[in-house]
Amino acid sequence: MSRLVEINNLRKYFPIRSGLFGKIVGHVKAVDGITFSVGQSEVVSLVGESGSGKTTIAKCLLLLERPTSGEILFDGYNITEARGKEYRDYRRSVQAVFQNPFLSLDPRMNVHDIISEPVKNHMKLSRKELYEYVSKLLEMVGLDQSFLEKFPHELSGGQAQRVAIARAISLNPKLVILDEPTSALDVSIQAQILNLLAELKEKMNLSYLLITHDLSIVRYISDRVLVIYLGKIMEEAPTEKIFKEPLHPYTQTLLTSVPDPFAKDVREKVILRGEPPSPTNPPKACRFHTRCPHVMDVCREEEPPEIQFGEKHRTYCWLHVKK
Repeated sequence: MSRLVEINNLRKYFPIRSGLFGKIVGHVKAVDGITFSVGQSEVVSLVGESGSGKTTIAKCLLLLERPTSGEILFDGYNITEARGKEYRDYRRSVQAVFQNPFLSLDPRMNVHDIISEPVKNHMKLSRKELYEYVSKLLEMVGLDQSFLEKFPHELSGGQAQRVAIARAISLNPKLVILDEPTSALDVSIQAQILNLLAELKEKMNLSYLLITHDLSIVRYISDRVLVIYLGKIMEEAPTEKIFKEPLHPYTQTLLTSVPDPFAKDVREKVILRGEPPSPTNPPKACRFHTRCPHVMDVCREEEPPEIQFGEKHRTYCWLHVKK
C-alpha cells in the first residue's frame, strides 16, 4: 500500500507565558515525537484519553497549528513548508468532519451556501452547474434537494452531520480527518453515519484519519490503530491485532474498559491508578510508568525502545524487551 501521509518525529509544544511581558516559563508538550503514516484508501484511528494529543495531531495536519518540529509529508512533499499554489492544493486535498456539526456549520448560511462555499473558491462553475453539483453531493450523503434552502437550526443532528460530510467531500479530497464524527449523535444515527462514511470511502477512494474514544467504532471502520498517551505512541497495529493481542499495558487497560459481548474469554478489568500527569511536566523515561500496573525500575530511568512484532505491529514497552 502506497503512503499518502507520512508524519516524522512530529512535535507540537504550546508556550506557557507569565508576567506582564508574557515571559515563557514552560511548554505544554501536546505532541512529543510521533511518527506514523496513512496509506492510500486506509482508515487509521488515533485512540487515547482526553489530552493525549490526538486533536493536536489533526490540527497540525490541517495546518491549523504549525508544528514545533518534525515534518509532515503529503504525496511526497513537506506540507509544513508549503506556500502559494502548493498550500492551496493541499488545503483542497485534506478536509475535516468535526464532532459537533452545529458548531462547524455557519448558522447564517443555508445548506446550499454551506456546501458551495469551498466549491466556489476552488472550482469554476456556472450558477446552474453549481446548483446541480451541490444537489448531487446532497444525494451522495442521503439528502434530497428539499434541504438546499434549510438552515442548520432546521436540521436534526444526523442531517447536519451529513451536510458537514457533503461539504468535506465537495472538493474530492484524498484525506478526510474525522474528529469524533458520531459522538454528538444518537446511537441509531451513529450507525447510519458510519455506514455512509464506509460507502464514500469505497466510492471516492478516500483515506480517513479517525479520532475517537469509542473503541467499537474503531473496530468497525479502522484498518490500523495508534494508541497515544501524553503525546507519545504506546502501540500501533492492525485493528484485529490490537483487539486480540494488545501488548502495551495501556492498550490492555483501554480494551478492558469496554465490554465485548462476543469475546469468548473475558479479560480481567484493569483499573489505572491516579490521574494522567500534566503534559507541562510529563514523566521522564516511559510516560506511562506512573500509572502502569507492571512498572519496573528501568521504566523510570530510560525511555523504552521501539519493539517490532511482525511487520505492522510495534509497541514501546520494557516488558517486551528480550533480556
